[in-house]
Amino acid sequence: MLVSEQKLETQYFRVRDKCRKQLLPYLDNAISLIPQIKDCKVLDVGCGSGVPSLFIVEKFDSHVTAIDIDRRSINEFQRKVKELNYQEKFTIHNSSLNDVNPKINYFDIILAEGFLNVIGFEKGFINLLKHLKPNGYFIIHDDYQGNDEKTKLIGNNNCEILDSFSLDENIWWDKYCSCLENNISKIENSDLLELFKSDIKEVEMYKEDPTQFRSRYYTIRKK
Repeated sequence: MLVSEQKLETQYFRVRDKCRKQLLPYLDNAISLIPQIKDCKVLDVGCGSGVPSLFIVEKFDSHVTAIDIDRRSINEFQRKVKELNYQEKFTIHNSSLNDVNPKINYFDIILAEGFLNVIGFEKGFINLLKHLKPNGYFIIHDDYQGNDEKTKLIGNNNCEILDSFSLDENIWWDKYCSCLENNISKIENSDLLELFKSDIKEVEMYKEDPTQFRSRYYTIRKK
């Protein structure tokens, strides 16, 4: 009997999420300086299948607005939210940030895990910052390249960096890439393997040049 597309996608995300969760201790470290905020409003841009969002909502009494353009990721995110009975904790959009157009000076926390790397750090940072309340917190996880310029840009936009730390290529291999490789190697279903084409390529890219996987977290407060 053929496995349905939905079941294949669920299996696919279970593997990816399993590996992605191994990086959550670093997100936990990045948010450790943020105090508890009553009725905390969170924006997660580029939320994917919701691993960081679900972690955040367990840490803070919050409502999360999550945005991503990838349909499959959003479908999986919505499935998990329903399974956990967390519907009241999330507003999930399968669209771009511009289409959603969030309120100005509205969010207590903004989370951008890899989002700025896609659209450009300066453009994305300035665009997102206007949606953050004064004294709100901005958590950014981005590639390490251009760290000095990014640090200067943050300071020039009325923000202070409370903490910043790097994830080197060894962390990325130990916590994520090797996890993907090991789990993918056990898959026998050719249709399921097809879904992992980009992940297999990602592991190959790591092996070609591990240094390109270096990344950095920034914990920022808007003054």
